[in-house]
Amino acid sequence: MCARKTPDLTNYFSAAKQSQQLSEAEEEIQRLRAEIEELRSKGSADLEAHLNALREQLQSQTGILSIPIEQIEPNREQPRQTFLSESIESMSRSLANDGQLEPIILVQREKLVIFDGERRWRSAKTLGWQNLQAVIIPEPESLHRKALLTSLHREDLNPLDKAEAIVREIASNTDLESQDIPRILSTVVRRLNAQKRMNFVVELITADSQEQQQGLEDLGLSDSEKAVLALLLDLQLNPASIDANIFPMLSLASDLKAAIRSGLKGVHAMALQKLSAKNLGVSEEDAQSIRVDTTQEVMTKKLSASATRKLVSSVIENQAQSSTPADKIKPVAKEARRLQKLSLESLKKAEKTQLVELQEVLRQKLAEIEEVLKQK
Repeated sequence: MCARKTPDLTNYFSAAKQSQQLSEAEEEIQRLRAEIEELRSKGSADLEAHLNALREQLQSQTGILSIPIEQIEPNREQPRQTFLSESIESMSRSLANDGQLEPIILVQREKLVIFDGERRWRSAKTLGWQNLQAVIIPEPESLHRKALLTSLHREDLNPLDKAEAIVREIASNTDLESQDIPRILSTVVRRLNAQKRMNFVVELITADSQEQQQGLEDLGLSDSEKAVLALLLDLQLNPASIDANIFPMLSLASDLKAAIRSGLKGVHAMALQKLSAKNLGVSEEDAQSIRVDTTQEVMTKKLSASATRKLVSSVIENQAQSSTPADKIKPVAKEARRLQKLSLESLKKAEKTQLVELQEVLRQKLAEIEEVLKQK
């Protein structure tokens, strides 16, 4: 009897094939168990070698195992860093009602690290489960990239997590600093748009790696620009879209980043970002307070992006109308500074008629100032 070949699970990071391969793995395990029982029932000593071989197959890391939850750790490098409480609660209800329908996928390091299935792991912990069904695979090369590919095109991955994951992937594969990557991308996208060659870059998304490399060579890019675009194309991402919609998340105010991790949409965050100290004419602290209150209103009322933009415009307009008197006397302070700059040397060089005229103006203004001060 020949030992059966167990399913190859090293390709489980392909989301499209995962369910089918896991099903094949379960069927294979059932067949192995049946063969073990058949051999045991025959009680043949000369079949002991086959029996041991089958046991090893069944217990190998390519099987579906029951793993104690306490032995499992999250992957700190995975793209998804945000797990909304509503999402965990929903998964918890599903696990409680239907059980675990699919095993999670773990990577064998010093400890077992989650490759896919952290939401199920978190939910099971809240339910007080002791074990989870899991498939253990050897750690693939470029773990972060493969984890990124499994998460990148999912609609529920928020844009801030996506932006941070993309920057981390580019930085880990190049000599570029993380803080420089968005700027490099923005610069090259603007230039290629001006040259009307951005559409050519977009067409490279579906090309093979060799065509992508050749296409980038033909654009006359700097090494850093080429490196950034090459990584984005390799991930099947549109550089222009990343520049316009994803990387701006990295420059958001800290309160808006926190709001995104609590469920605020990226397009809403970009609208709320306009509630800055400069646009509101207030201090940074006051601007943050206004922004936090407005953000809470947007999330509580579940406003659309259009309604959010209208609300932001209204807040800025109302703030301008309610400017304090202190804001309105800025021209006075400006004129005072101009008078201070009028040096003694300049006065000496002025004609007498000019000095007399200035003296008369100052006397009139001093009288007006004294009158205003009496009223205050």
